[in-house]
Amino acid sequence: MNDFLASIMDSSGYNLIEGISLELFGNEHEFFLIEHFDIAEIQDFFKTEKLENLISQFQKVDNKIQKNTSLFILIKVDNIHEFYNRYLNKIVSIEEDEYYFRKYVIFYTEEGLVELKPDADSLLQYIQENDDDLNEESLFDKFEKNMFFDDSYFIAMQLIIKLPFISLPHSNDHFETIEDRIESRIKTAELLQQEKQVTQILELFNSDKIGSQLEDTAIIDSLQQILEDGACENQEDFTL
Repeated sequence: MNDFLASIMDSSGYNLIEGISLELFGNEHEFFLIEHFDIAEIQDFFKTEKLENLISQFQKVDNKIQKNTSLFILIKVDNIHEFYNRYLNKIVSIEEDEYYFRKYVIFYTEEGLVELKPDADSLLQYIQENDDDLNEESLFDKFEKNMFFDDSYFIAMQLIIKLPFISLPHSNDHFETIEDRIESRIKTAELLQQEKQVTQILELFNSDKIGSQLEDTAIIDSLQQILEDGACENQEDFTL
């Protein structure tokens, strides 16, 4: 995957920065580090020796680069679905941490990578393959139903979403349709989740005793759990 992503960077106008011990690509305005981590290093990611060494080397680069660098964290897995379910919260915590640089966790299987070409345009074409065939369910339709239906498609969609320099061309009606469908799916899921939460909350309270119930720690704990579960479900639906 390091070579795969390096090829995408190169074809997208980002050059390898020479003279340093890091795999760092950049142009005049932004820079990207590429580093591979093992699954075992993810659980305690912020305490790993590899991250400490990377930061130590990164502190030696030019100040302009330091202020405009993101890190691609590459992880080879055996099963994308299982890894996603097990490490979703950890992935979110890593990507939300902005200390030193913005981070993007990209996980993949070797088998899924074989089907893809290391080029941004090729990835965009891949996710809309056979979408115009009215006689066959499109790959994107399958992805909407189960985003783990195919490793290659998941990896392609993940790269398109997470690589900041890849964007869906608005001049193309097809890609506008994909954006609309993703947005519609998210909005629908959010509304359903909100309706579910309201129903659960109403079931907790008795209109004649709501005052005293608000002082009941057991009920307050249940209310908090409902809200936290709803947040987790939304996060799991839309995090790649």
